[in-house]
Amino acid sequence: MKQRHDKIEEAKKFSGASGCVECGRCVAACPMAEMYVNFGIEMSPRGIIKKTLIGDNIVEDKSIWYCTECNSGTDACPQGVSCRDLIRKLREAAIEENLVTDAKQCGSCGRYFLAVPVEDFVFGRLKAEPANVLKALETCPSCRREIYLLRNA
Repeated sequence: MKQRHDKIEEAKKFSGASGCVECGRCVAACPMAEMYVNFGIEMSPRGIIKKTLIGDNIVEDKSIWYCTECNSGTDACPQGVSCRDLIRKLREAAIEENLVTDAKQCGSCGRYFLAVPVEDFVFGRLKAEPANVLKALETCPSCRREIYLLRNA
C-alpha cells in the first residue's frame, strides 16, 4: 500500500495541482458558496489546492467532503487544474486510511459515493419529492445506471 505522501503526490500530478497560478477562477465558479453558509477559502477549490501543495494533512481535512465534483472549477481554470480529480484522489486516500466520517456508502455495492454535506444540501432541496425518488438516491450513480438498464432492457 502506498504511503500517504505518495498518494498526495499522485493526486497533485494527476490533477495538475502544481500548475495552479492562484487566479481564483475556480473559487468564482464553485457552487459551494451558494450551498453552504460556512463557505470560505478553507473549503474552496483554491484552498484545497493550496493545502494539498503544503502538506499531507489534507487527507484528514473535512473540507474535502464538501465538494460536489461538478467540475466547474476545472472548466474555469486557465491552467487546466482538475479540482474534481484532486478531490477524488484525496477522498480515495482518506477512504484507504479509514478516515471517512462524512461520506455515504452505496446501499448496493458498498462504495463511498457521496459526501454527507452534499447529500444534506441535495436532500434539503428534494424534500418534497416522492419517497421512491429519494430511495433511488441511496445508491451510487453506477448502481443506479445498472438498475435502470436491468429494468429497461
